[in-house]
Amino acid sequence: MKFIRNHWYDMGVVVGIFTIIGTFIYWSEMDVLRRIAVLNFIVILWHMFEEYRLPGGEGAITNLAMQPSDKGQADRYPLNQNNAMWINVFAAYVLYLLPIIWPQLIWLSFMPIVFGLIQVLVHAIITPKKLHTWYSPGECAVVLGHLPLGIYWFYYTISNGLLNWMNVLGGIIYLVGFVIIGMKKIGYGALADPNSPYPFPEREFERSGYAARIRSLKK
Repeated sequence: MKFIRNHWYDMGVVVGIFTIIGTFIYWSEMDVLRRIAVLNFIVILWHMFEEYRLPGGEGAITNLAMQPSDKGQADRYPLNQNNAMWINVFAAYVLYLLPIIWPQLIWLSFMPIVFGLIQVLVHAIITPKKLHTWYSPGECAVVLGHLPLGIYWFYYTISNGLLNWMNVLGGIIYLVGFVIIGMKKIGYGALADPNSPYPFPEREFERSGYAARIRSLKK
């Protein structure tokens, strides 16, 4: 389990490569909605890799800048290796995979599409402003991946009469349910611990110098 906590985002790259190969092979057999769902799954894997490996630093950005807390040490609270893995792996391999299996359930696809668009605000506007920089880890994936896919998904579903208010309502309920239960109650609730035995290792927490940058901004 320790290996998975240290490398879940690296493992996602392997999954992403195989998914890209499979997508290339079966592209002509997939309808438009499934193609979008598959590409969105690939992008979320890229997004996570960008956040935690290259350039990385998301743990420090969350704990030192976005959600700082004096209840525990910054290398483990509120985000630690364990709940970071839970939130991201659950989101990627459940929320983003289900629309690939059932692409015609529009409310099911609505959730990850909108979640990706929300990430554009977080990574391209809110976080860079907080860090006093033009870039934050994950920004390339959201701007070059989630944003165009989200725009095209809405264009396709609306122009083909597939998106109605019931689907929007179902998707919003699904999104809110994930945020409240998956992230707040479990990720930042049950799995968040000021004395967590799963701190980010120094090499991960200090990756790409974001931790040092945030500390210098606070002086």
